[in-house]
Amino acid sequence: MKLVRAVPYGDITENDLVSGSASAEKFSEHPVGKAIVREAVLRNLAVPDPESCEVVPGLGVKARAGGREILVGRPEFFEKCGCHLSANDLEKIAGNSRDGSSAIPVMIDRSLAGLLVFEDTIRENAEETIRKLQQSGIRSVIVTGDNRSATERIAKAAGITDFHAEVFPDEKVTVVKSFQKQGHHVLFVGDGVNDGPALATADVGVAMGITGTDVAIETAGVALLSDDLSRLPHLIHVSQKALRTIRQNLIFAVGVLLIAVVLTVAGILTPVTGALLHELSSIPVIANSARLIALR
Repeated sequence: MKLVRAVPYGDITENDLVSGSASAEKFSEHPVGKAIVREAVLRNLAVPDPESCEVVPGLGVKARAGGREILVGRPEFFEKCGCHLSANDLEKIAGNSRDGSSAIPVMIDRSLAGLLVFEDTIRENAEETIRKLQQSGIRSVIVTGDNRSATERIAKAAGITDFHAEVFPDEKVTVVKSFQKQGHHVLFVGDGVNDGPALATADVGVAMGITGTDVAIETAGVALLSDDLSRLPHLIHVSQKALRTIRQNLIFAVGVLLIAVVLTVAGILTPVTGALLHELSSIPVIANSARLIALR
């Protein structure tokens, strides 16, 4: 996520728009907030700590900084906070949300101060990763809160045909559950605080290690230690291999135990010999499991 353009309205300057928004988002773990703060730092702008801050997952952030009330988020968020956006304001937002961009409005002291326009860049190796997953029979779907235009652009670049755009955190859970009801096993990959509920609901939740928020990493069952999506097919391969190894070990261990019991009851083995045979059967189990170490 990258802030590519700041569009101020009225008397506010572009730098003031970025600086004020960065103060409101200073402690945010959302990719949008991080992108705003990153841009403010690149511009060498002062980013004072907010005096107060309230984050509404999936909608936006409301803060007081420098004696001003600053709202950054979706139009629905402003309505929720009692701030009305006119038809002209909504037209400005729509006009800057074309060609795969996402325009997020900023209100300062209850008037539209400007728009922040973002572009979501596709992760390195994403297209190759999706292709490998498809070859393995795994269907890929994008589920995001970004607008439809931006999501469609990313989906096309990654080679994904199915996507759900402009969804809230609870709606992501609904999407996951709908796939589960269809009999699918769902692996959900996320890195933001808005992904927490979906990560917890999915059969397997995977958090992107470096950029992932604390909420995502703590909620997910697996945390990738890098942002490299190409590790995802490897993760699935290792998981499948581990499950096969567990099944092999269980079948072998139970089989040896049953044979030892039968031979002991038949008087062919003494109880001590049977117990020793059972203990020795652990060696092949350990050796079989050790083969997984090579899967790095």
